[in-house]
Amino acid sequence: MFKILYSALFIIFTVSSYAECLVNVPEEIADKIAHGHAWTNHSSEFSEKKRIGNIEMPETLKIGNTEEFQNHITTIMTTKTPKIIPGNRKVYWDDNTGTIVFYDPYSNDCGTAFRPNDGKEYYERVLERKESDKDRSKMKASPTSMNTTSQMRKTSNFQCDGRKHCSQMKSCEEATYFLNNCPNTKMDGNGDGIPCEKQWCN
Repeated sequence: MFKILYSALFIIFTVSSYAECLVNVPEEIADKIAHGHAWTNHSSEFSEKKRIGNIEMPETLKIGNTEEFQNHITTIMTTKTPKIIPGNRKVYWDDNTGTIVFYDPYSNDCGTAFRPNDGKEYYERVLERKESDKDRSKMKASPTSMNTTSQMRKTSNFQCDGRKHCSQMKSCEEATYFLNNCPNTKMDGNGDGIPCEKQWCN
């Protein structure tokens, strides 16, 4: 009885968490992102006059807490035009601060925001990669291409073997294969579709 009740509560909580990310209200999305892993992992990138790549944080922009971080994300989401990427996700780019924002409706904290080391080049790589992902998803839709995909997997130098972490990979190519083809991998912490950016795909 208690197990059933616990399971029901867990499902309700999980669904409600996702539902919060499905709303199309930038302020609410920004609130979730700012109070999630984005601030925990990337707050130092938004320090006053912090230079990352060739972009310096403007002196006029103070981001010292989650509320200010939320305002920054909201501003980007309401003033920049997003690009749609697979998974019904959106990606925004801000030239002024070198900030990239990902909105993921199926993430517990609605996505992420950070300042990539190589700035806009990183953003453009994300879009290029996502275009190729779209092509692959279209290819998988037809029976003929599904056979082709299966053959590609068989002839690949890699195969799913239970490894999940970047420390277990030997190259960016291998990490990318595992991320795209194997279950339960933990190699894309910021949810941008590029695995192991510190170790391999940089």
